[in-house]
Amino acid sequence: MAVHVKSQTESSPKTTKIAVLFGFGYSAKALLPRLQEQGYQVVGTVRSQEKADRLSKLTGAVILPLSGPPSDELLRYINMAEMILSSVPPSDEGQDPILTAMPDLARLAPNCQWAGYLSATSVYGDRAGHWTFEDELLYPKTQRGRNRVKAELAWCESGLPAHIFRLAGIYGPKIFGQARNAFYRLTHGNPRAVIKPGHVVNRIHAEDIAGAILASMACPNPCQVYNIADGNPAPPQDVLHFAADLIGAPRASEADWETADISDMARSFYTETKRIDITRAKTELGWTPRYPTYRDGLAQIYRLGKFGPDAFLLAGHIIVPDQDLEAVRRELPGHKSATLAEEGCLRFDVFQDLSDKNKFHVFEVFKSEQAFRDHKARMQGTEWVKASANIERFYTVSKAN
Repeated sequence: MAVHVKSQTESSPKTTKIAVLFGFGYSAKALLPRLQEQGYQVVGTVRSQEKADRLSKLTGAVILPLSGPPSDELLRYINMAEMILSSVPPSDEGQDPILTAMPDLARLAPNCQWAGYLSATSVYGDRAGHWTFEDELLYPKTQRGRNRVKAELAWCESGLPAHIFRLAGIYGPKIFGQARNAFYRLTHGNPRAVIKPGHVVNRIHAEDIAGAILASMACPNPCQVYNIADGNPAPPQDVLHFAADLIGAPRASEADWETADISDMARSFYTETKRIDITRAKTELGWTPRYPTYRDGLAQIYRLGKFGPDAFLLAGHIIVPDQDLEAVRRELPGHKSATLAEEGCLRFDVFQDLSDKNKFHVFEVFKSEQAFRDHKARMQGTEWVKASANIERFYTVSKAN
């Protein structure tokens, strides 16, 4: 169907920059305020009119339905758009829905200065736990991965100044009513920690995805591919267990990968393992993850959601030498009681690991960083300080910026 699109001169004078986000999902929602801060009017798309109306009211952005040929209203925004980003996954047949609906998107968007496509690290296939780089040949084992490869190629050949972002597993806080993290899994349903020895996964916080996109917009390099991940892969069960300990919930039950009753899609997740290298994004874009581990990201989500922006949170574990175990166990109850009595202390939990007698998990929250400093000052010269002098500390700290 031929559609006449007004040129920039035919349309009303442009008063602001336009960003069109195809697929207004979780990552796009995280990007929305960052684009608005830079002066963009954001236009997003979803599949239904009902969802478009709801998200328009919730976000203040222009959200339009798109499930086939674009409407005249959407075409007008595309015509004015300086920035275009798609997070719409390929169809089951391997076709990109946006480029299928608008094969001449480059012509429809004559003012586009930067475009991006959010892909996935599934394009690499299995790397047997080795580090994976953007210039390697792609050998996806899953159909989802193969479809992503086709979609990447389609965007590179679209005629737009497209950039490809291969994302690790996405997580983050509740954004406009949508949560995507281990806390949500633990509190909704009955999650299981499926164990496969040697299996590790990278993750990426939604805010870090937004940061990478903005960094690329500041120094565009069309057709470049970037891995966007935290750079610190870890076993999936570690994430669930850390989250459970952080919120004081029971740990998820464990199941062996070979015998676990899980869906075929869930099982396919364990057929590929790789470590995602992010050197290119760091060196070329000047981008560094704000949350370099899942512990940093989950601690921040928990702190802000439970205690607010001024709180100081310390989470992790200590390793106690054998010769100090008796003294640490003896002094710990008094140290805990004295700390909880401090006006600035909001939470103080220390407990011994069930499978490692030398490992103690630690979760401390104070009203502010100054309250934590006061806590440290109070401890000077106490019996606890003497008993814990030789312990090793492995902490993640989350505090106000």
